[in-house]
Amino acid sequence: MIVSEIQKKFSSEVNPAQICSFELEFVDNATITLIHSSARFLLFKKGKGKMTINGIEYNITDNCMIAIIPWDVTKITEVEEPFEFYKVIYNCNFINGYLRTIYNPTSSNISFFNDISNHPITLLNEAEKKKMIDCFMDIRDECGNYPIDDTHETKFLSNTYIISILIRILVNFLRASKQDYVGISENKELTDISDIFRYIYSHLQERITLERLSKLFFLSESTIYKHLQLNVGFTFNELLNEMRISKSLDLLMYSNLSLQEISETVGYTDASHFIKSFINKHGVTPKEYRKAYQNSDEVIKKREESITFKVLDYVSENFTNDKVNVITTAKHFGISVVELNYIIMFQMEKSFDDYVDWLRISKASELLITTNRAIVDIAIGVGFNSVKTFQRTFVKIRKINPGKFRKTVALQERDGSVYIPV
Repeated sequence: MIVSEIQKKFSSEVNPAQICSFELEFVDNATITLIHSSARFLLFKKGKGKMTINGIEYNITDNCMIAIIPWDVTKITEVEEPFEFYKVIYNCNFINGYLRTIYNPTSSNISFFNDISNHPITLLNEAEKKKMIDCFMDIRDECGNYPIDDTHETKFLSNTYIISILIRILVNFLRASKQDYVGISENKELTDISDIFRYIYSHLQERITLERLSKLFFLSESTIYKHLQLNVGFTFNELLNEMRISKSLDLLMYSNLSLQEISETVGYTDASHFIKSFINKHGVTPKEYRKAYQNSDEVIKKREESITFKVLDYVSENFTNDKVNVITTAKHFGISVVELNYIIMFQMEKSFDDYVDWLRISKASELLITTNRAIVDIAIGVGFNSVKTFQRTFVKIRKINPGKFRKTVALQERDGSVYIPV
């Protein structure tokens, strides 16, 4: 029996290009499991009960605030007193891309995805609550109260103003959520599902298989398959396609990337497969969809988009060269470091340095389990200048040192197959 529902992709069913929406919601009974394909904030005005977020159950009271990012899994498990809460659904990828390109003189690490994952819920004090309510009311006044007045008249510079409010909400939430809000129990099955969802969504451009997930999450292929069938109602391939199409919608509306570039970014082998899947899902071609909904004021018209895939190809082919860095690469393409970082951030959701480190550690992981080469040789071979830097970076990414990784993974390969971690 399917006990979950995938929530809608967009904040507005009337206008998918709308950045966000506001809604007042009431819940007086436990819900089924909800899988969110779009980001949202929930600000609880009233109520008392329990809610599970990615397998962890929390006590919910008034003044609680929850941040949900794409493909999080939630469920209201108990309602002692009816819930009344404000809900803002917003286009996370658009805001994420905007945040990564704003003026940032101190080079602060802006990565709210990870911060929200670690702290998805907080209890606001009175001052924090007032700030949040003011922000939510500004969103309501600007967007209208969906779905009651979804045809709300757009005001002058509305999107610019909405973006500024959403950033205020994000910053205020992250400041408030640094305190620990301890869960009261854990549903291992839902935790596994949410972890798998996040991994798939952040690696769509790669070849993802059940076998690969099985080895990464230490679950049998049949267990993962059953989890998806029972809790989502999708087969593995159907879920993969759902995520790919979902991500492609943002790229269609908020970028000028070609269909071939979009298809490669979300993991299709070529544009024809992407177009066929898109038509099956939405009944129109991607080109027709883009023409119908794309808002020219919101399209990312950056000069560097014309060389996006040239940059990614160049980095993929040259990351083992220890001379490759953000400055030399920017110079190679005749663009600024800011433009280069924008390309990597927007496409890979990593800084240039983090992306290169990730490529090097992925290659090193492959070499550790497929060769007998010494660790020092592998470190130098994948582009690190010293073994110490390699080991520190390896532990940061893999959460285990290279030597232990080699022994641990080798023990898992009892069938003689080669496992190449990514």
